[in-house]
Amino acid sequence: MARVQGVPARICTWELVTGFGQNPTEEDLKDYFHRDFPETEQLPKFWKMISFNSSEGRHHRYLVILGKDGDLPNSLVLFALADEQMSFGEGDGNFRYAAIVRGTLYVLVFYEGRLCHWSEERGYGDSSEDSWARERLYNMDEFLQRDPLFSQAEAFRYGNLEHLDIDFDNPAGEWAEQLRKASRDPFWKGLHLEPRRKGPRVALSIILLLTVMVAVLLAWENLHVGRGKLLSPEAPRLTPPATATISKEIKFRDFLKKTYSKSESAISECPKPALEIRGIVGNRLFSGLFSGMPVMKKIGDSLESYKVKSVLRDRVVLECGGREWEVLNGGAP
Repeated sequence: MARVQGVPARICTWELVTGFGQNPTEEDLKDYFHRDFPETEQLPKFWKMISFNSSEGRHHRYLVILGKDGDLPNSLVLFALADEQMSFGEGDGNFRYAAIVRGTLYVLVFYEGRLCHWSEERGYGDSSEDSWARERLYNMDEFLQRDPLFSQAEAFRYGNLEHLDIDFDNPAGEWAEQLRKASRDPFWKGLHLEPRRKGPRVALSIILLLTVMVAVLLAWENLHVGRGKLLSPEAPRLTPPATATISKEIKFRDFLKKTYSKSESAISECPKPALEIRGIVGNRLFSGLFSGMPVMKKIGDSLESYKVKSVLRDRVVLECGGREWEVLNGGAP
């Protein structure tokens, strides 16, 4: 088996709701995604997990993967570990896995043995924040009971919160074998963050063919007009390859960032709220950081001079002094 090239990448779950019987094309996904995140210049890789019907319409859930050139994201080692735990336990393949790696909380949810949810949240750097992580998992488990898909399961098995020491910078580490194991799963078959490039031999063959064709055409034209000798053809001018550099670090927070305010300046009593959303559960609760302190609030609660007006699918609306502030999930304050 060829060596798998693992690269850093960020992954999240994105849901699209369409009419019954509709299946979005790749162009549809790009269009809808650009509408949701108009400030995102680079389109991610969309990897479909599942589709199902509800009273709202047809739900389509995708993994949104943003990373550098390569075969697979390094973090797919979590898939291999979660799949192994699910296989050895009892149940019908309904399993919630959670692990903290390098300060990031990963949550993977399987429904009837199929991966149907993946989330990543940063900010869990040491063991003192375990209580916050466990509270986040508690809210996540409550969400599973209300979600239109996961609520259909008779029961879920919940894995213990793990702390994993994985050195992704070491390509010879033990995690590399888990990545190869994940790559053999049929679910990931055909996934590459960038299309495979054709080999240099193919490119040279194409250039040689073009050169010969130009030489033959020029020779034929020379003979046709009766100039008496063959012209020495010039080498064809080929378009130089693109030389734009790829950013070495793509921050997923910027990828999801979208800022909105009804006024360019807030009144002195209500400046721009120093709120960072870390997670939203069931359009009812959200957790995050407010002025650097962990908070968990619901609609109607107060944050100093601000009031939580509404909790939406991907943002929270705060009200203060007759003005409203929208804070996007994952956006920096």
